[in-house]
Amino acid sequence: MKALLVANRIIRSLGRTLAQQTAGKCPPAASRLTGTPALNGGKPVRNVHLRPWANHHSSLLPRAWSLFCACQQTLFSGVEGLPQPLAKQFAQQWAEYCGCRYGLLLPHGTDALRIGLAAVLDHDGLDYGGEVIVPNFSFIASAAAALDRRFGVAFVDVDPETLLLDPKRVEDAVLPGKTRAIVPVHLFGQPADMTSLRAIAQKYGLKIVEDAAQAHGSVWETGPVGSLGDAGGFSFQSFKNLTCGEGGALTTNDEEVFERAYSMHNVGRARINTGRWEHFSLGWNCRPTEYQAALLLQRFRSFKGQQMVRRRNVLKLREFMEEIPCVRPLAVHPGVRQHGVHMFVVRYSPEHCAGLRVEDFLRTVQSEGIPIYRAYEATISGQPAMQKLMAQHPDYFRLLPTPVADQAANDTLYIPQNIFLGTERDMKDIAAAIRKVQNHYAPRVVALTSKGLDELGV
Repeated sequence: MKALLVANRIIRSLGRTLAQQTAGKCPPAASRLTGTPALNGGKPVRNVHLRPWANHHSSLLPRAWSLFCACQQTLFSGVEGLPQPLAKQFAQQWAEYCGCRYGLLLPHGTDALRIGLAAVLDHDGLDYGGEVIVPNFSFIASAAAALDRRFGVAFVDVDPETLLLDPKRVEDAVLPGKTRAIVPVHLFGQPADMTSLRAIAQKYGLKIVEDAAQAHGSVWETGPVGSLGDAGGFSFQSFKNLTCGEGGALTTNDEEVFERAYSMHNVGRARINTGRWEHFSLGWNCRPTEYQAALLLQRFRSFKGQQMVRRRNVLKLREFMEEIPCVRPLAVHPGVRQHGVHMFVVRYSPEHCAGLRVEDFLRTVQSEGIPIYRAYEATISGQPAMQKLMAQHPDYFRLLPTPVADQAANDTLYIPQNIFLGTERDMKDIAAAIRKVQNHYAPRVVALTSKGLDELGV
């Protein structure tokens, strides 16, 4: 009976999705693309009630039954945790996808980073472990994971074109005998300059733990992210391109690192030839449930295809936004072979929008039905938690000048990855809304010509 109810819900959802997709093929009226912004009483470019944006749920509806069956199978198997057959199966698949020999599924991406650092540097966390270099523009976990294992943190500036860790600033920051590792963050889906960073690591005898939480499927010129350092950490949290609600994974090609990481995540037990009550190292229970693994195994089947759709749409959006100077998409480094498309990120230039404040610009564009948001509104070192810790434990922190990161916290905006599971029509709506707002506040910057209207499908 329950299975029948679930099937009925899926059928109803499919019907709603089909109706919305049909409505979405109708181009917006020309009056929506010009004139008064919706925030001031005009018509929005996109009516999100009739034409909702793509998301994980709508894109996965055709596979909802298989997801339900996978979770049901786990429930009735009686194996919801140890010995973790599904977790091991997915970890191996993910490792191979990332060009690695070993993979370990974990409850969170932060677990992957803190265990990765501890395993790579063979550090139990009971005393000061030396310093780790971290970009000052990232999610706070990039630094918090290191602090959790009692590593000090050196905050370093980012490249002005990509907002990724700047190799020049990294080398300037290295203190021989104190600096032990680099944590490059593959932010927004773009790999950091791993060729330069690896050269620095080799020169000074440093380890590299990649923060690849936002970089599923990204590829640098020398290989996939997760395989470019001594270990890599991924996240499968609910906003990521591949998700199970919460989750993470560690990847590595180093057998010793993997064995240490496995022991740490399984309360100090060795991976093989160990008893239940035998503990060989300091460890914690960081084991995921089999339900997380079941979801990931199912969703991974469609992941590669979804990434192709995302990349195709991002290329279209970059093309449509070429003549909109109030926002500038981040540059893509020539060493990037494949972008992970976690976020489409732009820098806002108020001088091209009559000096409109970034908060007002966002509200106005959002009123047109466009899902665009502020990225990190503060550097990591500027977060209240870090300010407090830096005052209480100054020996654990070193803040180098980070003017690029400081400015990025003021003008960086993003559109989330799920939007790029949609259509070219969706990309045109995004560009049209931003152009409309810019033209309203600064009509002489770029006139919306008949050619521009044609390009937007009017």
